[in-house]
Amino acid sequence: MKIFKPSTLVSLGIAIAAALVTQPAIAIVQTLVITENNSTASGLTAMLTVGTTTTSLTVTNNPNNPGTDDQWFIALPGVTGGIAAFQNWTEPGAAGVLNVVQFAVATPNELFVRSDFDSGFTGGLADGTADTTTFRLNEVELDVTFIDKGDVASAPDTGSTLGLLSLSVVALLGATRLRFLQLAA
Repeated sequence: MKIFKPSTLVSLGIAIAAALVTQPAIAIVQTLVITENNSTASGLTAMLTVGTTTTSLTVTNNPNNPGTDDQWFIALPGVTGGIAAFQNWTEPGAAGVLNVVQFAVATPNELFVRSDFDSGFTGGLADGTADTTTFRLNEVELDVTFIDKGDVASAPDTGSTLGLLSLSVVALLGATRLRFLQLAA
């Protein structure tokens, strides 16, 4: 019965409390997915996910250059990145053209996005790749992904178009032959 002495119980309690306190903290994953659907003022969306909650962010056309396509601001309170915090993503199918996301030093709590930037440089992440090193949200890593759907060329569907054209020509020829046989009878 020596185990139930007060000194032993206190020591056991301290050991259990210490074990509970030193458990690793669960990291909160923060992701921002920026999608360009087209180059117009309303063609960009930004979805922020913190943990399991996803929120659509406010995106506005560049107020410093109204009417200009391919330039937006994303309102994101708590975003940081420093004076040179930016990331480039390569434009799908256009060498030397980039999509740029930059921490806007002049306008805190916003990100500046410029699409189809003809820089002449070829460096940058591939379209749809997450940047895990440049941006922070409330002092926690913010993984940013840029997806460009606006400039994806649509391939004509020549296979089914040709098949449907052939079918209609055969049906037309069949109808004219049927009519010719009916007139001969």
